[in-house]
Amino acid sequence: MNQAKWSYFTQKDLSEHFSTAYAEQPSNLGALFSFKTPDQAIVYEAIEGELGAIQVFDGEVSYDDVSQSYRKSVEEVEYAGGVKVTKKFRRNDLYGIVQKKVRSLARRFRSAREGLGADVFNGAFGATTVADTLSLCNSAHTSDVGGSNQGNSGTTAFSAVAVEATRRLFVAFKDNVDNIIDGHNPDLLIIPTALAEAAYELISSSGKVDTANNNANYHKGKYELLVWDNRLTDANNWFFVKKSAMKENLSFYNWNDTEFMYSGEADTLTSKHAGYMSCNVSAVDWRFIYGHAVS
Repeated sequence: MNQAKWSYFTQKDLSEHFSTAYAEQPSNLGALFSFKTPDQAIVYEAIEGELGAIQVFDGEVSYDDVSQSYRKSVEEVEYAGGVKVTKKFRRNDLYGIVQKKVRSLARRFRSAREGLGADVFNGAFGATTVADTLSLCNSAHTSDVGGSNQGNSGTTAFSAVAVEATRRLFVAFKDNVDNIIDGHNPDLLIIPTALAEAAYELISSSGKVDTANNNANYHKGKYELLVWDNRLTDANNWFFVKKSAMKENLSFYNWNDTEFMYSGEADTLTSKHAGYMSCNVSAVDWRFIYGHAVS
């Protein structure tokens, strides 16, 4: 008998530590992404051309010609990591070091997923691209179905005045054939740690923020606030989004949920405990967000 043949007893305790530590880690991914389970290694996301304006009836119905728009691919990415433990070390591990390292491994996997999601916003002005091949937040997004170029990128520092100016720019977004998008109002501020206090005051104060005036605060209670501590790498950049549109366009693809695995080597009496996941993120369209890259 050796531990390779009795894997259940070797693994069970550590699996429980892994799953417990993994579940304890907080995450903002659920508030931002739609989770999807793909059925192929490369997923294609497509944008459709919108219908044109309704025409006046002159005795004959006007039928619109709708065409496909940009397409974007999302490819599976695998992640793996683990620890190796000798039989002797497990027997003499009086301080629970192996259990601690397995819990740490679980936290690293959870952290990797959180970082993958945060990278969408950290790269919003460069590395993160949408279906038109431009950065998520860009000054000149294009349309291949007849619409005008539009922008969703600014450089204004966070303030009450900047939030209102951005709200007005946001509600002016048009679809990809230049139709007005009714009810397209931002309702969530995504903020780094350094701006948390200012953002909280903005949406919570009864009076006008940072003035001696007794005017009512227009922004009070209008928006939700998500402070992504330690994940948004720029202390000054901030984002304004519409949650329902974000969920339609921001996807977290799970090819394989995070799992914890065991393998034993009979000759060396070494056990291997590893985690594995396969996932990726994608933003297909840009109209759910307005971002400010503040220098």
